[in-house]
Amino acid sequence: MSFETTASDHEPLTGDTQIEESNENKMIDESPPEIPVNEAMRQVFSAVDITKLPIETKHPPRMNYNITLDNCLLLKVNRHINGFDGTICPNAVRVLCGAPEYFRQMYCEKGESRCYDLGLFGKDEYKVWKPADDEYSEFLSTVAPGNIMLFWTNRGIFNYLVGVYVVDKVERRDSRDGMLMGRPHYLITGRQDLSVRFTDSLIDSTPIWNRSVRSETFSKYVRKIDRSAIIPFLQRIQEQHELKSGEMRTAGRISDAEHCDLTVDRLTKIIDLVGEGNDTNRHKSSQSNGSSKPILQVAPPPAQRLNKAVAVEVERVIKFLREEKLYYPDELIWRYHISLISKPFVILTGVSGGGKTRLTEVYAHAMNGKYCLVSIRPDWQSNESLLGSYDILNKRFIPTEFCRHVSNAAIEWRRNGKNARKYFVCLDEMNLARAEYYFSDFLSRLEVEGDLRKIRLYDQPQGSDDDIEQDLYIPPNLCITGTVNLDETTHTFSRKVLDRANIIKIDRIEIGHMLDLLRSDYDEVLLDFVGTHLKEINLRLAEAGQQFGYRTVHEILDWVNEAYQSGYFSMAAALDIQAVQKILVKLEVSSDHNRQTSMLEKLNTYFDQETRNAETDRPLFERSSEMVNELIARLQEEEIVIGQL
Repeated sequence: MSFETTASDHEPLTGDTQIEESNENKMIDESPPEIPVNEAMRQVFSAVDITKLPIETKHPPRMNYNITLDNCLLLKVNRHINGFDGTICPNAVRVLCGAPEYFRQMYCEKGESRCYDLGLFGKDEYKVWKPADDEYSEFLSTVAPGNIMLFWTNRGIFNYLVGVYVVDKVERRDSRDGMLMGRPHYLITGRQDLSVRFTDSLIDSTPIWNRSVRSETFSKYVRKIDRSAIIPFLQRIQEQHELKSGEMRTAGRISDAEHCDLTVDRLTKIIDLVGEGNDTNRHKSSQSNGSSKPILQVAPPPAQRLNKAVAVEVERVIKFLREEKLYYPDELIWRYHISLISKPFVILTGVSGGGKTRLTEVYAHAMNGKYCLVSIRPDWQSNESLLGSYDILNKRFIPTEFCRHVSNAAIEWRRNGKNARKYFVCLDEMNLARAEYYFSDFLSRLEVEGDLRKIRLYDQPQGSDDDIEQDLYIPPNLCITGTVNLDETTHTFSRKVLDRANIIKIDRIEIGHMLDLLRSDYDEVLLDFVGTHLKEINLRLAEAGQQFGYRTVHEILDWVNEAYQSGYFSMAAALDIQAVQKILVKLEVSSDHNRQTSMLEKLNTYFDQETRNAETDRPLFERSSEMVNELIARLQEEEIVIGQL
């Protein structure tokens, strides 16, 4: 029996080529000598010259397009509780995903998959539907395969990025299966190996948002992005995921760490392919135009290197804050620390009770510095209010506590120079009075060096009882932080103030993280019950910028705990009272402000419908429901209503 090797011998036999041993139509006249199976296989492969067989290589599918930055877009999607993976929300009533109410009632609450964003980052494919409205069409019609598309969503009044596509295909269709809207739609498909949902869904979109291109047909849902901002921002997201991967591995969250690594790898590919695609496009463009104009080469940013000495200081501050049961994002602490190092004048702004003043105090103690808290008064009109005044009758200068603090800092600097101990000042509620009136001399002297950094306190000769020199020196070891609450009782800052300070806004009130720090101080049931409802209420208030801060959470927890321990109030009744006394009284709603009226309606829905007692079918927070209903009724008659009834 002879064996001949052909190309088809190495392919699986299917259909008519299969050999059926029981085929009765096949007659065998002669039977070859029986050969053992192993010997037969040896004979077969001995006749094959393996050096001449083609080498099987697996190449990733090549793209028939280049990745370019020509038409990068920023596209809004809904905020789903399940991370944009295409899953219908298990309780659509409680999820503020951004879809219209009628849509949520007709489809989401019934579990019908009609949402445009289902499958946005699915396991099988990446795709998203968008209606071809006028505000979308002009932008989406410019999208081509290879364009980058970033997706953003809102949480309260804040915007965050959730993922990125390298667009693989864009189709305009006149109908969509399962959709009853009767409008044309765009189907955008992302290249699966180059598109990814970010692990941390709270990536601030402000840098990209501020670099988006505005036009006459500007849409709040779809925006073009300044191409120069894309790569640096993708690199920043890449670095965030690298750090997060290490944190998750340390915490034992291996699967989450692997997703971070996947994000880093895909962003690396995108960045590399963008460079290749742009080089190719520039070469083609140069050839077609015959232009020899030199191409501007932008040097890449240097590699990130962690300064261990600075990192140790920041970690010590974060440790002190955790011990004080205070929560701030790590990035905010880094920003504050670097700001004080680069120029020791910082302004912290944000919601009242957000922890601005406590941050300055704990930071000073963590840095082993001397701390001085100065409460600004509305009647301050001159430098004397801050520094002190000369007593003509007793012929001596009477300094303020702030003035003595600055003087002691100057003495410390003269003694120890760069090794001098830091002196910290907090100007609390700095804009209750006009900073240009009481702080003008400081603002000017902060910009100069040497002997010019002095403020003349008084012109009279220095007496024997005066312990403060005539000229107050502002030393480099003095760090000043002002706190600002933005409301109708405060003054705005002039450019003179803003140009001389770093402005840091504390705008993320993370109640959940704060409650985690308080686990050892309060009963678990109390924290879970009160914390759950406070987070839901604050989420609705944040939509109109009227959220409450950490101080309010602390005080509500203490009051509810005492009320419940007394045995007179149930936990729900105690929280209901505190919602009225500590939260709703601060509300201010204008009838011509859409976000504020929407906030009031969502509060009404939450108190009146979503938190009903199953046994009595009455609102669990009855007082809060009545108060919100009263505000809504008054708003129909008046232009502005406030919670202080």
